[in-house]
Amino acid sequence: MKNVQPQIVEIISQAAMVDRSRIRPEASFAELGVDSLAQIECVFLLEEAFQIEMREENLYGLRTVQDVIDAVNQSLAARPAQDLTVQ
Repeated sequence: MKNVQPQIVEIISQAAMVDRSRIRPEASFAELGVDSLAQIECVFLLEEAFQIEMREENLYGLRTVQDVIDAVNQSLAARPAQDLTVQ
């Protein structure tokens, strides 16, 4: 499975206007000063960037950057095989 962390860090940085150097897997959104609107924006951007749909029940548990990484990986793993082909 591809390492999604650098792209996720970049998306969070842009959507929440947080310096990339502060975004570590263990960092919470509260610690980063990311409000709920910025979190929603992050989710939309992540879904677009990775061509996934994140499960609603996963969204409520997103508290840290690692939670986001795990949710994206889970969504990528759940995609049907035909979606994974390179065009």
